[in-house]
Amino acid sequence: MSDPRSVDAADPARKTSQVTGPVDNDATVLTTSEDVKCYWNDEEFSNGDRISTGGKNYEASNGQWVEV
Repeated sequence: MSDPRSVDAADPARKTSQVTGPVDNDATVLTTSEDVKCYWNDEEFSNGDRISTGGKNYEASNGQWVEV
């Protein structure tokens, strides 16, 4: 897995997918057979892509960003 890509803070005037907190090991994870893209400041990302902003890392997962 590659290092997270550094990005600017989310701009509320631009399209950014929902951000969720870290997921614990006992969490229920919903999956889909569709490849749902994530967005950060209007830029499209695929499942598994990672970004870094404000000292936190996030992974694109089925249309939302999950803190890792």
